[in-house]
Amino acid sequence: MPVMAYVLVRTKPGTSHELLASRRIPGVKMANSVFGTYDSVLVIAAKDMDELSTTIYDIVEKHPNVEHTEVLVSIPYPPPEKPVPHVEQYSVVSFNCPSCNSLNPEGSTYCHFCGFVFRPER
Repeated sequence: MPVMAYVLVRTKPGTSHELLASRRIPGVKMANSVFGTYDSVLVIAAKDMDELSTTIYDIVEKHPNVEHTEVLVSIPYPPPEKPVPHVEQYSVVSFNCPSCNSLNPEGSTYCHFCGFVFRPER
């Protein structure tokens, strides 16, 4: 299942612009400098968690100017469920044969299993 992550990156002072060159890394969809606790934010897309962790830990964190990363994995919104076709329901009324105890549909004149003839109710 495809995954996306927002990677908050703290770099050595004055080097966040060098990390923005990581836009060329496969899977990095966006890389921007920001103000605040972190210096850069990367948006990374991957086909699965293994590919995502490889991109983050083997490429981004190995960058010489990266001091710390915080990874926020995005939880995808579930796709809309397909409507279940309406199945018409009906009930079958049945009774047990007094001779062999097998089920027979209501209105039967004889048992479909043993041939016992049912008396008509009066």
